[in-house]
Parts: sequence; structure tokens; C-alpha cells
Amino acid sequence: MSGEAESVPKKAYLYFANLDGIRAIAALMVVLSHIQLHKKLQGIQHQDLIDFKNFGKIGVTIFFTLSGFLITYLLLEEKKRFKKVSFKAFYIRRILRIWPLYFLLILVGFFVYPAEGSMHALWLSLFLMPNVAFCMKLLPNIFDPIWSIGVEEQFYIFHPHIFRQKKVQNILYTLTGILIVLVALNLTVRYYQYQSQFLLNLDLFLYFTRFDDMMIGAIVALLYFNTKNNCFTFGFQSAFNLLLNKYFQMALAAAFIAFICLFVHKEIGQGDLIISAFSALMMVYLCEPGTTNAFFGNKAVAYCGKISYGIYLLHKYPLMLMLYIVRNYIPPASTFWQTIILYLGTIVLVVLLASVSYFGFERYFLRMKSRFQKITSNKLAATNAA
Repeated sequence: MSGEAESVPKKAYLYFANLDGIRAIAALMVVLSHIQLHKKLQGIQHQDLIDFKNFGKIGVTIFFTLSGFLITYLLLEEKKRFKKVSFKAFYIRRILRIWPLYFLLILVGFFVYPAEGSMHALWLSLFLMPNVAFCMKLLPNIFDPIWSIGVEEQFYIFHPHIFRQKKVQNILYTLTGILIVLVALNLTVRYYQYQSQFLLNLDLFLYFTRFDDMMIGAIVALLYFNTKNNCFTFGFQSAFNLLLNKYFQMALAAAFIAFICLFVHKEIGQGDLIISAFSALMMVYLCEPGTTNAFFGNKAVAYCGKISYGIYLLHKYPLMLMLYIVRNYIPPASTFWQTIILYLGTIVLVVLLASVSYFGFERYFLRMKSRFQKITSNKLAATNAA
């Protein structure tokens, strides 16, 4: 024994290869949903082979669940490797990742194009409450996807502080307690919603404040972390370990797809919680080291996941451009070709615009963000820092 304190590494390595694929699917589901919605609003009536109506709700739910899952796992990993969570570094990382494109879109949307929206909507958006403006129908629809960014930012205000607790088991109790309260509140308000306008508005607000989905992701991430670190034992440990079995995951995926098919055609009360639970449980297997997935690991899918923030926030601009082109330059009688060109053109333009955003704007801030990262996906950087 040298008598010196054990050195703490500056960075640690952790990489979940398949999560970019999940981001890509979630973002593209939102895009497809909005293409179908706005196509119908513009009177392009060709029947789609697949009903994408509720794809957007599914995609957003997956995004929220993934956010809760990944943030929680990273915070637990930081707490284990570095003995504490650096809250200052956490908030700087979130600011550098989210704020630049978010505030750029606010600037463009309110003052350049479409240069619409009330002052109330502007102030709510500037103070990270665009979900409130969205519920009040104050946001112009071309940039209304910002509502979910406000939800995530609000979640980040309190979530990291749960990890001040020393015992991982106590963190689990806290997360579970918050989830129970949120679900009970949602169910109660939904049951009594028609008794007053206030309850109707509250029900709408609660739906667009999806902390319950993020809590589900957080709880599953904590239980998954526990399988690696044995922080505590719990009654369902053996059942949870089934998630690491590929055949069980195949059955889970089949059940998930069946539920999505049902949800797409008929909305189900609190169905987002079921979607959140399915997606979080599948993330466990997809995060396993060495797990390869022909679809999620595909280079094109992974690339779309990498630029998914831009795809999600910016997609309505290319969509509106393609709607203008299709309405004015494709004969109305050719509704089939209108639909094909609209879908393909929008997706291509969305990927191009998101790529420009990522490499021409976001990446500058991402490089700054890397200085404050405790957990890196770059193995070489972690090795050099140690």
C-alpha cells in the first residue's frame, strides 16, 4: 500500500450502440405522422397503405422513455465511477446539447418564418415552457415540435437531484413513488375531466407533460444498472434477467408490434404508458455489450439517429415546402404520385436539413459539451483522460 488515495479517472467509457437506431425510428415516426396529417389538411386525399395517424404519439413516447432511461443510467454510472454527480457539468451538457438549436428555431419561427405567434407563446418558449403554449394552441404548427423540448428541460430541473441519495435502492423507491403519484393524478383527472373546464385543461396539460414516460425509462434503467452492479436485491430480479434473453426479447418485440398495430387504429387510454414500458424493456437488451441488431445497427439508421434532434425539430419546414410543390406542380388527379413524391421528398429534405444543422451548427456546441462529459462513448478519450 502506497498510502495515496485511489485516483479517480477523469472520464469513463460507456457506449450503447443501438440507441441511435431507436432515436432514428422515433424521429421518423413523428415525421411520417405529420406528413399524413398535413397531407389531409391540404386536401391530398390519396389513401395511405399504412395509417400513420398515431405514429407521432408513439415516436414521442419512445423519445421520452429513452431520455429517462439514458439520463438515469449515465447519472448512476457517474455516481459509481466518480463517487458523486456533478450537477454543474450535467446542466452545462444539457444546455449545450439542447439550447442552441431550440433557441435558433424560436428565433427563426417567431421572427423570420413564419414570423407568427403571440407574445405569450414567445415568452413561454423563451422560459422553456413551450408545452404550456402548445396546450393553449398558441404555437404556430410549423415549429410546434418544440413543446416536447420544454418537457425534457423541465424534467432535467429536478431529476438529477434524486441521485443525491447514497443508496441506489432509495433512488428506486423515489422514482417509483413519483411514477405512482403521476399515474394516479393522470387517472383521477382523466376520470373527472368533464366536470369542469379547469380539469379538461389540466388533463390536456398533464398529457403534454410526460414525466411518467420518462420515469418508466428511469426505473428500468436503474434495474438494468443493478444487474451489472448488484447494488441491492429485489423480488423480481430473476424475472428482470429474462430481458437479457434474446428469445424472450423476440416475444416482447412481437407483443410490442401487435400493441402498436392496435394503438395506431384505436387510441387506448394511458396507452403511452404501455408503449413506454415495452420500449424501455426492449432497450435493456439493445444496450447489452456485443448485441448486434441488423436493423438498429444499420449505418443509415444509426446516422439518422445521430442527427435525430434536427430531424425532429426541423422536419415541418421541408414538409411545408414539399406540400407547396405537390399542390402547385403535381396534377390533382395524380393523387398517388402526389403522395409518393410528398413522402419521399420530405424525408430526403428532412435528412439533408438535419445534416446541415448537425455538421454546420450543432457539432460546434457538441465539441464544447464533450469537455464536460464524465461518461464518454469514445474509448480512446476515456483511456487518455485516465
